[in-house]
Amino acid sequence: MGHTRLGTLPQSRKWREVVELIAVGANVQQVASSTVNAADSAFSFVKDDRGYHQAVWILTQLGLASSHSDPLAYLRSVGVDIPANTSLPGIAVAISAALSNLPDTRHPQSDLAELAHRALVDAVVQRLEPKLQQQSLFNLDSEHARQALLQFGSQKEFAKLSREFFSRLTQECMNYFLSKTLATQLGEGQRFVTTNQMAHFEEAMEKHCRESSKIVEQFSDEWFSKHRFTENKNISRESVEGFASYSLKKIRDELKVRAKRDEQ
Repeated sequence: MGHTRLGTLPQSRKWREVVELIAVGANVQQVASSTVNAADSAFSFVKDDRGYHQAVWILTQLGLASSHSDPLAYLRSVGVDIPANTSLPGIAVAISAALSNLPDTRHPQSDLAELAHRALVDAVVQRLEPKLQQQSLFNLDSEHARQALLQFGSQKEFAKLSREFFSRLTQECMNYFLSKTLATQLGEGQRFVTTNQMAHFEEAMEKHCRESSKIVEQFSDEWFSKHRFTENKNISRESVEGFASYSLKKIRDELKVRAKRDEQ
């Protein structure tokens, strides 16, 4: 099976503008906005990306599971096979396996899908870990797992999980495009004289992505409540794909708006 890359941005005029911004010391807001602008064409196929849509589909199923009498059985019915006795790593493995179980295998796996898969697993672990007792992290019985996963069913918790996912996905995408370029800007006479300076820039970019994802948290709260009600607790893949595309658009737009605010 082939593999779909996200484009060859370093060859484009827009990407050269990104490199120039980094070199002259532009802040993360400007670099992020310019990166999104350069990468727009690379993400133009998102509406057809099965792997990315599968990640968002699993995200919504985690939220819907609490609406059913047996959340674990429901998740198994949609491909997330969490064992009765498991652990937090076990839940992560089950979600990872479900992410690979695409409904249409004719399309090649994409870089975007891989980034989305990693972002979702990390987001679930990040949201669940504080809610579990330390001794339960590696020894969850079915009731512990059920109670932990039930929390994703509230509008507030689903919205927070969505924000965590899209925040991590945005950061993963930034890293995908920027990592090699940042490395070329390291050294005497370059933007980053030390690795510590580059690390501070990367941390600032991560914070910027997290702050920008707040808009998706608000949108997810309203979207989940509306579609869970209007679709009788069974949100269609078509609706999920619309949510997936629009959420990415909202973050891209927010990154650009924040850059403009900073210029004023």
